[in-house]
Amino acid sequence: MDFRFSPEDEALRREAAEFVRTEWDPAGWDVDINLSWYHQHPEMLAHVNVFEKKLVDRGWWTMHWPEEYGGKAASITTQLAYREAMAYAGAPASLGGGLIAPVLMAIGTESQKREFLPQIARADLDFSQGFSEPNAGSDLASLQTRAVRDGDDYILNGQKIWGTYRKDWIHILVRTDPDAPKHRGITYLLASLKDAQGNFLPGVTVRPVLTALGRWRWDELFLDNVRVPARHVLGEENRGWYAAMTTLSFERSNIQGPARLVRIIEQYIAFWRGLSRRGAASPLDDPVFRHKLANLRLEVETARMLSYRVGWMQSQGLTPQKESSMTKFWGDKLDQEVYGHLSRGLGEASNLLPY
Repeated sequence: MDFRFSPEDEALRREAAEFVRTEWDPAGWDVDINLSWYHQHPEMLAHVNVFEKKLVDRGWWTMHWPEEYGGKAASITTQLAYREAMAYAGAPASLGGGLIAPVLMAIGTESQKREFLPQIARADLDFSQGFSEPNAGSDLASLQTRAVRDGDDYILNGQKIWGTYRKDWIHILVRTDPDAPKHRGITYLLASLKDAQGNFLPGVTVRPVLTALGRWRWDELFLDNVRVPARHVLGEENRGWYAAMTTLSFERSNIQGPARLVRIIEQYIAFWRGLSRRGAASPLDDPVFRHKLANLRLEVETARMLSYRVGWMQSQGLTPQKESSMTKFWGDKLDQEVYGHLSRGLGEASNLLPY
């Protein structure tokens, strides 16, 4: 089995790594940590957006889009190679459009495409995702946020949670037929959350969900008689479940996760080796800690190979359903184990997260 990328993709990887080195200034932010707490740091998001626009100018932000929408129709393997290199180099972003751009291309109306895709392509617009609810997480089809048709609008009432609802727009699942079986009667909408001045619209309330450490990581969203034009339905009314599955089908390899974990482990080892040269005690001197770290590094490499498998399947026109679920499950498990083990090596100092 040959895991090598093509010479062209390897050249792109080197170019991407050099681009990050010269064009991305973290400005004191640790994006691996702070992007999870970005509500407390809106200035960091603005800083990241400057970098995103540099990717736009380079032609990389939408390299994965079809040419008809201004992209380069980059192959799956090229995307995989590029995203891994960018994540390992420490870039906060690599490709634009998230989950919403592909589904707009797949089932959006022509007017929706004209309105939203150019803004997304310029890194001027991003969407929050309004799927999960307090009683509809893994069992997403149990969602209860209601949308009632009123002339040319829908009137929305309900609650969403475990998202980040500070963006101007949201792609949201709502129940439009409460009498239908739970996987039916769901409609997929594009809804504006803010007015032209950046203020939340009447009826839109966003509250923080604080962690045990008091950090603002997630939001809960309350909708009280919020009007959404019917022209912003994605797909068909009452068939939003199928549109949502189209959206989630684009969430695939998770190659950035293993790449970032490799970098973090390497940085951690370099940190302690630097202190050891000055005579400080290091957890790397403990063979049990060191061997556990080596085992975790092997598990990260396993995650990387699972991501490669997903990318290869996509390149062959296959649909990696259970395989992409494996990358998600294994990646979540590894994040906890790697960060947990590294923090134990730091001792009490691991409780001090940067602001």
